[in-house]
Amino acid sequence: MIHKIHHLHCGSMCPVCAPLVGQNGWRAHIVCHCLLLETDHGLVLVDTGLGLQDYLHPKERLGTLLPQISQIEIKFELSAIQQIQQLGFNPKDVKHIFVTHLDFDHAGGISDFPQATVHVLASEFNATQSMNIKNRMRYKSNQFKKHRYWNFIEHTSGERWFNLEKVHGLSLFKDEILMIPLIGHSAGHCGIAIRQKEKGWMLFCGDAYFSHLELNAQHRQKGLDLFERFLAYDNQQRLHNLKQLQYLAQNETQIEMMCAHDPVELQRYRNQAN
Repeated sequence: MIHKIHHLHCGSMCPVCAPLVGQNGWRAHIVCHCLLLETDHGLVLVDTGLGLQDYLHPKERLGTLLPQISQIEIKFELSAIQQIQQLGFNPKDVKHIFVTHLDFDHAGGISDFPQATVHVLASEFNATQSMNIKNRMRYKSNQFKKHRYWNFIEHTSGERWFNLEKVHGLSLFKDEILMIPLIGHSAGHCGIAIRQKEKGWMLFCGDAYFSHLELNAQHRQKGLDLFERFLAYDNQQRLHNLKQLQYLAQNETQIEMMCAHDPVELQRYRNQAN
């Protein structure tokens, strides 16, 4: 059973690209929104943001160019491991990590939890083994290559979940945590659906969209569309899944939805939790 959901702020980036992520001004404010779940089977992380080692050794972990372009704020207290400690938990109690995908700003904290099992679509992990130009930009294998415990899930059709396909629900969690394919941004991108106690579902969408404004199908922003198109592994699939999410947002009131990088959404859910 999922007893409580904490919304963590596991990274801040301020690149010179505000219009490209649906924000006003010049510099963007991009957060790394992650979730910490209190369950009957220990703590569960949904994405990990940037890890402690990314903050301690940014050049070794991320290279020279990426931290400069992204303007990553070096704040150790933003690492998931420090926030978990601040909440009064032992990081060793993090038993499972569900990742939407393995981009550097989602997988950096994996190395901070060596005892945890990482659940990821097999197609996503396989993509990290092929370093073309775009993959070299997005994947930083130093973050997770030494991790020992993985659960690679095949991207196959599963049961339907509303208007989406369910890939996998762990029997350990009695299908209260589901991995749902949202391929497009990356080769094995997925959403994580969480059944909340007496509150319906929460759907963590990772990078399937970047701004809450996109959940309105009438909203159009050329800069944001260009940015997401540039990052996409398969833009047609990305657009198809975005339409599916827009339908859910407009028609399924029992689903709370959020993405990984929108500071407005992060603040909204943190306010609700307080």
